[in-house]
Amino acid sequence: MELMANIDLPDELPDHQRAGARGIGLYRSEFLYMETDPRLPDEADHLRIYRELLASAAPYPAVVRTYDLGGKKLAREMMASSEENPVLGLRGIRLTLARPQIFRVQTRALLRAAACGDLWVMAPMVSRIEEVEAMRRLFFEAAAELKHEGIEHRTDFKLGIMIEVPAAAMIADSFAREVDFLAIGTNDLIQYALAADRNNKSVAELYDPLHPAILRMLRFTIASADAARKPVSLCGEMGADPEMLPLLVGLGLRRISASPRAIPALRQRLRGINAGRAAEIAARCCEASSSREVGQWLREGADRR
Repeated sequence: MELMANIDLPDELPDHQRAGARGIGLYRSEFLYMETDPRLPDEADHLRIYRELLASAAPYPAVVRTYDLGGKKLAREMMASSEENPVLGLRGIRLTLARPQIFRVQTRALLRAAACGDLWVMAPMVSRIEEVEAMRRLFFEAAAELKHEGIEHRTDFKLGIMIEVPAAAMIADSFAREVDFLAIGTNDLIQYALAADRNNKSVAELYDPLHPAILRMLRFTIASADAARKPVSLCGEMGADPEMLPLLVGLGLRRISASPRAIPALRQRLRGINAGRAAEIAARCCEASSSREVGQWLREGADRR
């Protein structure tokens, strides 16, 4: 079982090393934009932080998620107009493809940083195969520019996507054949699948990671990645909860990325999990008809432990 670290700011890099994380499973690059606001980060800003990430993660990979701006994380310089429902609007990879002139800066820096270590690049909010194809074209065009300018870069880095839109989860087998890795973002996947904003107190109780529909999407995504022999990780809050670990292990997950502070407790909990028994419980949970029934199976498993 591989435990990797979620990183927002460079100050957290020593924390992931002290926790013994096996690399950086998620760097949220939009935090770089927030650091340099009101100006946009330039190519040097991007390159500096990506090189820091790679040096800190070595010999393990560092996964950089391209800008996940839009939605409630509005970027004034990138949004052409206001939106009535921004969470379902121009965000994540949609904003990337709609504003290629802005994201070219990040694309060039990623290609340059790839020459310095084991860089994995991940696109957020993907729902269509065509978006992956368009993202590859952006990198191809940026690589052609760098080659023409004689600037060192690499094009053989790993390109993956976040599975956080239910449509992506439902065709995870197709995506697994198209990309180098998958990462399940349970925070958005749960709220989109259950139509419940986790920050809205009126419907907070509906935001339920134990809903059987969520478990079946996780099971299918993990199985799809395994069938294609592609790495799959989970980097949402669900993965930082030690009580969820038996269920995730039982579903076949073998890579989790969480806050560095959560890693010691996760490692301790993992030592007490029997993978075979966890698989039996997870199978029963996926066939349950309610979250209550899932909870009963998990409690029974905990009692036996």
